[in-house]
Amino acid sequence: MNRRKTEKASARATMVDVAKLAGVSQATVSMVLNETGGTRVTEKTRKLVREAADTLGYRVWMRSAIGSGGPQAIGFVIDDSTSNPIVNKAIDSARQLAWENGAVLVVLPTQNDERLRAAALELLFAHRVVGLVFAAFFTREYTLPQKLSAVPMVLINCHTKGDQAPAILPAHASGAETAVQHLAAAGHRRIAFINGENWMEASKDRLRGYKRGLKAANIPYDAKLVKSGNWLLSGGHDCTRELLAQPEPPTAIFCASDEMAIGCYEAIKEAGLSIPGDISVVGFDDDPSSRHLEPPLTTILVPHEDMGRRAITHLYAKRDNEDRTGIISGRLQIECPLVERDSVGPPRGRAA
Repeated sequence: MNRRKTEKASARATMVDVAKLAGVSQATVSMVLNETGGTRVTEKTRKLVREAADTLGYRVWMRSAIGSGGPQAIGFVIDDSTSNPIVNKAIDSARQLAWENGAVLVVLPTQNDERLRAAALELLFAHRVVGLVFAAFFTREYTLPQKLSAVPMVLINCHTKGDQAPAILPAHASGAETAVQHLAAAGHRRIAFINGENWMEASKDRLRGYKRGLKAANIPYDAKLVKSGNWLLSGGHDCTRELLAQPEPPTAIFCASDEMAIGCYEAIKEAGLSIPGDISVVGFDDDPSSRHLEPPLTTILVPHEDMGRRAITHLYAKRDNEDRTGIISGRLQIECPLVERDSVGPPRGRAA
């Protein structure tokens, strides 16, 4: 074990790190450090695991922090985890990182019911809570209960007035700008935009990014090329039909959601046109279905997994009073990168 002792301990070692250093599985590490598994783990293996944990400075939160009081919990309070399955990526990445640190992620969907949210918080505070994550189905402002100041807290896809709580948000505007720039780089000048409902923050941000993208490409803004949809397939379909009926239809359509892009696809094909031969299409979200369309959809990825991991990292950094980059102050916007597939090409008549 001398070689292992010379290795530098990490700032925040995980169970995975201990398993790699000891040359065993993560399950074995869990059994050894949490004193389970009985005779299934040899004494030699137990010694390897404990020495690896000591070398890396890995702390077993479930034992060292609370003794025999049971596992710690991290609350994940979310409006709705079923209407948009993509948000489950944030939940899953948060769950994994929480468990690597010895905590159970308790997910509580509240369906925007204030009484249910209050009951969920009472349940959480009855346990040994490391911290709380509040996640919103759509980007919006939250008013948080005063009692939440008792534990570390972080918001995902929402924020408080005056930024009283740290918040992790998708960079909607820059993502939309990236989409428009990609279409402009392919040679498009008439780029339409099918947005979501006008009152929503994400819609406002994505419209702002659309305009910024046009400006960067020296393309004049044309209000006739902007339509308000409903985030759903039906909105994408109906708005696309309206755009195609114009005297000078667009050569490219940017949709503010992949679901609207699916409706856009249908309307284009109903019109006897091809993608991207006649019209190029870009979506937003990177919904799992987008890669299975024909052709596969170029889209903007909303980084749910990254937001979930950053939320848990922040909670532990705050709890341990660590001065490190994992601590979030104010609003942290996470970039939404382009996922390039096959739905974008040059305008008809222009060579690639």
